[in-house]
Amino acid sequence: MRRHVSLLLLAALVAPAAFAQDSGFVPPLQLGSGMVPLERGWRTQVGNNPAWAQLDFDDSAWQRATLSAHTPLLAGPRWYRLRLHLNPNQSPLALLIMVPSGSFELWIDGKRVPGFLMTSWLRMSSSHEFVVPLPSGGGETEIALRVSFPPYLAETYGGTISVYLGGTPAAEDAASASRDRRSLSYLPSALLNIALVLAGIGVLVLFFAQRPRLEYLWLGLYFLILGAATALWRAVDGGLLPYWVNSLLSDPIIYPALICQIEFSFAFIHRKVSRGWRACEWLLVSAMFIAILSAAGLFSTPAYWLIETFASLAVGLGLPILLFVHFRRGNREAGLLILPSLLPAVGVASSDLFTVGAALGIPVSGLSQDLVVSWGGVQISFVDIANVGFLLAIGALLLLRFTRISHQQARAAAELEAAQRIQSLLLRRTQPEPLYARIEVVYQPAQEVGGDFFHSAQIAGATRIVMGDVSGKGMGAAMLVAVLLGALDNSADSNPAAVLDGLNVIMTARQQGGFATCVCALLAPDGTLTVANAGHLSPYRNGEEVPLESSLPLGIAPDTDYAEVTLQLGPGDTLTFLSDGVVEARSPTGKLFGFERTRSISTQSAEEIARAASTFGQQDDITVLTVTFAPVEVIHA
Repeated sequence: MRRHVSLLLLAALVAPAAFAQDSGFVPPLQLGSGMVPLERGWRTQVGNNPAWAQLDFDDSAWQRATLSAHTPLLAGPRWYRLRLHLNPNQSPLALLIMVPSGSFELWIDGKRVPGFLMTSWLRMSSSHEFVVPLPSGGGETEIALRVSFPPYLAETYGGTISVYLGGTPAAEDAASASRDRRSLSYLPSALLNIALVLAGIGVLVLFFAQRPRLEYLWLGLYFLILGAATALWRAVDGGLLPYWVNSLLSDPIIYPALICQIEFSFAFIHRKVSRGWRACEWLLVSAMFIAILSAAGLFSTPAYWLIETFASLAVGLGLPILLFVHFRRGNREAGLLILPSLLPAVGVASSDLFTVGAALGIPVSGLSQDLVVSWGGVQISFVDIANVGFLLAIGALLLLRFTRISHQQARAAAELEAAQRIQSLLLRRTQPEPLYARIEVVYQPAQEVGGDFFHSAQIAGATRIVMGDVSGKGMGAAMLVAVLLGALDNSADSNPAAVLDGLNVIMTARQQGGFATCVCALLAPDGTLTVANAGHLSPYRNGEEVPLESSLPLGIAPDTDYAEVTLQLGPGDTLTFLSDGVVEARSPTGKLFGFERTRSISTQSAEEIARAASTFGQQDDITVLTVTFAPVEVIHA
C-alpha cells in the first residue's frame, strides 16, 4: 500500500502532458518505488540531423512512439523526443535511461549532456543503466535522444530502450539494483562454465600424464574452449563485456570446440577420423572465418545464423549416429558415449530456436532467444545445463574407463613383473666357466621384459654359446625367449648349424608368428671355434668383424640351411657377441652409435661396451657377451 501511495504522489508532480498514456499504469516493481516509466508521448524520426536536438524544433510531424522495457532498438540512426511539464516545487528528479552503452547521445532543453557518445559497435555493450539529473526549477523540459544501433547488432543481439523518471536517490537505487541483477544473473552461468574450464585443465593434466591417450587431449581442449566461449558469451549478454568479445572471439572459437568434439569421439572409440568427418572439420574452420566476416558486415547475418545452427546440429546429431553405428558393430564404448553426445546438440537446439526462426521468417513470438530454467529464483540457461550434463556424463564414463584400465594395467604390471623375474632367472643362471676361457655377459633390457637372449652350456667338453634377439617387445617377446631358452636347455647338439636348425623348427611351428635372429658358436679347449649365423650381427675377434655367411632369421622359412665357419683362436684372443641395441643406440640429436663406434670399442670389456652404448642413448635391449680364450692367468696357473 505504501508503494502505491508513493507512486501516486510522484505522478502528481509530473504534468498530465507527460502522460498521454493509460491512466492506471503500473510501474515495473523491480525498479523500486518512486520510479515512473516514460513510455508514451515520444516522437521519433529516422535520420541523423543534429538540428533535431534544438529546443524550439517542431517535431509535431514525427511519428508517435512508445518506449518500454520491451521496445526493440531499430537498426540505423533515429531520434526520440519527449516534452515534460514538471512541478517547480518538487524535489530533484533524474532520468534512468536503459540502453546499450555507446549507442546514444542525450540533449536536455537543447543542451547536450556530456559523457554520452555514440561509438563503434566494437566498443558497444548490452543494456546499461544511466542516471541523468534533470534541471531544477520545474516547468517544461524537453528530452532529445539520438540513437544509432548498427544493423549487425540489431540482427544478432537485439536491444531495448526504456526511460524512467523519479527522484534522484530512487533513480540511483534503481540503477544499482538493475546492475546487481545483471551481475547475479550472470553468476550461475559463470560458475558452471568455470567448472567446465577447470575440468578441461584437469583432463589436459591427465593427458600429459598419459600422452598416448589422445581422447584426454581433445576432451580437455573441448571443455576448455567451450567453457571459455560460453562464459564470454554470457558476460556479453549481461553487459559485462563489449559485443566484440562474442562476435570476434567467443562465437568463432565454438568451431574449434566442435572439431575437438569430433576428434574426441573418434579417439574414444579408438578409430581414425574418416574422410567425411575430416572434410566436416575443414568446413568448420571455414565457418569460423565466416563468423568474423559476418561481424565485419561482409556476410549476411541471417545466412550465418543458418550456417552456425546447421554446423552445430550436424556435429551434435551426426556423432551420436556414428557412435550408434560403431556400437552395432561391436564397439561397447561407443554405446556408452551415445547419450552424452546428444546433450550438446539439445543445448544448441534450445539456443537456436529463435535465430533459426528469424532467419527463415518463421513467427517466433513467445520464444526466448535462450531457454532458461528457473530454480529458487535463479535462472540457468538450458545451454549451460546441457554442457554441464555432458561434463558429468563424460566424467562418469572416464571414471569407469579409468578404473577398468587401472585394473588392467595393474594386472599387466603384475604379469610383466612375474615375466621379468622368470626371464631374469632364465638368463642369469650361472654355468660352470671353462678353464680355458673367461665369459662375461651384460644384459640391459629397454623395457621391463626384453627380447634379447643368451645361453651358454658345456657340451661334450666344449663350450656352446648362443645369442639372439626375438622380434617384438613386452610379454610376447618374453614368452618367445622362454621357449627358445627352454629348447636350448634341452638340446645336447654341439653342432652350431644343428642347434639353429632345431630352433628354427620350433619357431616355424608356432602359430603366433614372430622371428628371431640368432648366432651359435662352439669353442673347443684347443681354441677351435665353429660359428653359424641366422641373421644376427657377426661377432668381433680382437676388434675385427668375423666374416660369416648369414642365413635367414629363425622362424622365416622351415627348410633353411645354416652354414658354418671354423677358425682358430690363439691365447688371449677375445670374441665379442652383441645385440643390435648397441649399434642402434641413438643420441638425443638422432645420431646412431653405428658400426664404426661398435668396432672401435669391441676389444673392451662387456661392461664398458654396454655402458658406452647406454650413455650414448639406449633405444633397444643391449646385450654384450665377451669370451677371452686362454687368459694368461689361466695358462700360468
